[in-house]
Amino acid sequence: MLKYTLIFALLVVLASCTEDDFQAVLLKSENHQNLNGAGAFQHEIGVSNGIQVKAHGDVNGIQGEYFLPGEDGKQIRVTYTADATGFHPNVEK
Repeated sequence: MLKYTLIFALLVVLASCTEDDFQAVLLKSENHQNLNGAGAFQHEIGVSNGIQVKAHGDVNGIQGEYFLPGEDGKQIRVTYTADATGFHPNVEK
């Protein structure tokens, strides 16, 4: 279930893309899995258009954040947790 929550969060990021975003370049991509033998992971993605995604967690839950460029040019930061009770975002503009 947590895997689907993470995929949903990434799809939200992709859905906000504009035509110019398709020309963006991947600047950073790190993915570490099973860090402690209990399904732990940590990943980070950075793109030249200002989109950034960071998350870490294990089988009990996920914590993360992502940044999207807003219409006014300012970054929108979304922090979230996802666990057995659902996806819990907090949006900061």
